[in-house]
Amino acid sequence: MNGNDDGLASKRLLVCIDEIQQNFVFGEEFSGRYVKTVTLADGTTRTIELTAMMRDGMPVVELKDTGHCSYMGLNGTTTNGKLMVQIRDVEAMLASVSQQPAPSRVFPPGTSLITVPDLAPPGFAHGIEVLNDDATPMQFVVAVLGAELGLGHEDSVRTMLEIHTRGGALLPTDSMAEAQRIAAAVTAEAAKHGHPLICRPVSNG
Repeated sequence: MNGNDDGLASKRLLVCIDEIQQNFVFGEEFSGRYVKTVTLADGTTRTIELTAMMRDGMPVVELKDTGHCSYMGLNGTTTNGKLMVQIRDVEAMLASVSQQPAPSRVFPPGTSLITVPDLAPPGFAHGIEVLNDDATPMQFVVAVLGAELGLGHEDSVRTMLEIHTRGGALLPTDSMAEAQRIAAAVTAEAAKHGHPLICRPVSNG
């Protein structure tokens, strides 16, 4: 039997909607049903409708995208043409974070992580540095790492925990231009949500 489930309808989920050229929705929380109309870079509009439901005994999110219908898991990513939609189960994300309590290390905001012993990965040439702080929510860091660096959920959680416990992380990129783009996007998202997260492009040499 398929259809809505009262428990599933109240489940907290996060959604990110991206076009290759731009981000429309970043980590917006919803329960039950979500509808958003976005305008793509070419001027066309797409209406995204998400509904949490049970299908064949499994909790899923039904995705309707301007005539297209598909189903995705509660921690899934799907693409339809130029549009990518990511869903994250908020409770599962918070549970995976809370299962790993660890002391937090915070460097002063002006610290260059390249100068901190053992933080630079072997062969690090350029990339981004992300500094830990005492105010940015862990779930925001997980979401922004997934959206801007293309990390899967487990890798995003693992990287967030590394930032939290070691005081920061140096994450390599293919080019300095890519590092600058990612750092600017992360910083803009953090500022938009009122978080003091520090993310900068860095070069080793």
